[in-house]
Amino acid sequence: MDKKGKIEYHVSMPRNYVSQGIVFSVKLLGENNSSVCFLTKDCGIVYATLYGGPKSKLRSLVSQWNSGTAYFYGRETDDTSRGVKITDFDVKNYHLSFRESLYKTYAASLAAELVMKTKCAGGNEKCWNLVSGFLDGLELSSAGQCETGVVRFLWRYLELLGIRPDAAHCISCEKDITGNSQAYEVSYNAGENGFVCSSCTKQDRNAHPFLLSSEAVCYLQAVSELSPAEARSLPVSCDSLCDIKRLVFFLAEQAAGTKLKTLETGMGIL
Repeated sequence: MDKKGKIEYHVSMPRNYVSQGIVFSVKLLGENNSSVCFLTKDCGIVYATLYGGPKSKLRSLVSQWNSGTAYFYGRETDDTSRGVKITDFDVKNYHLSFRESLYKTYAASLAAELVMKTKCAGGNEKCWNLVSGFLDGLELSSAGQCETGVVRFLWRYLELLGIRPDAAHCISCEKDITGNSQAYEVSYNAGENGFVCSSCTKQDRNAHPFLLSSEAVCYLQAVSELSPAEARSLPVSCDSLCDIKRLVFFLAEQAAGTKLKTLETGMGIL
C-alpha cells in the first residue's frame, strides 16, 4: 500500500529469467563494462549491465540489433532498470545488413526510439512481435521496400497504441473515402484525429495541412486490413508514399509526446 492508502500491485521478477530480446543500444560503462538496453518479449524494456572487456565472447554477441534468447540475473523486483546483468545471449538474428545500410540503421533506430518513448505501447509481447517482425523484414528488404516497411510498421504501431485514425471513413460525415477517385481531396484533422473528405474539408477550419490522394488513403486502409505478408506486395506511387510518410512521422511524434531525435538527425534519409 502506498502513502495515499492505495494498494499497489507489482509482479516481481525472479533472480534468473530468460526472454527473447533485441539489443536496442550498447553504451560503455567504465573501462570494461557496458550498459545494454533490450526490448524483451516478456518484460518490455530491460536495462542490463554487461561485464567483460573487449576480448569477452559475450560482449561480441551483445551487439546492437542482434536478437535472440537473453539470460538475465537480477534482484527479485519489478524494476527492470536496476541491478540487472546479462549472463548469456543466444543470438538468432544478427541483422548484418544494417551495418551496410544507413537507411536501415535509421529505420531500426526510429522504431527503437518510439518504443522506448511510449513504453512498448503497454503491451510487451505484441510490441515485441511487431518490432521483431519489422527488423527481420528490414534485413531482407531492398531500399525501396524499406521505405514502405517503415510506413507499415508505424501505422501498425499506432494501432497498438490505440490512436490510429480510421482511414476508411470521413470523421465528419462518415462517408466512405476510400472510393474517392479524385487526387488530393482528403485531409487530416489533427484535433479529431481523423480524415476528412473533400466536401467536409471546405467547411472544416481545423483540418491539418496534410492532404492525401485516394491512393494514399486506400493504401493505409489496406495495411489496416491485410496481413503483413499481403500488405508487402501492395503498390504505392512515390508521391503518395511521401504524403503518407509526412503523416505517419507526425503521428509518431504526437504519440511520443515529443520530437523524435531519429527523425531530426535522419532528415533526408528517412
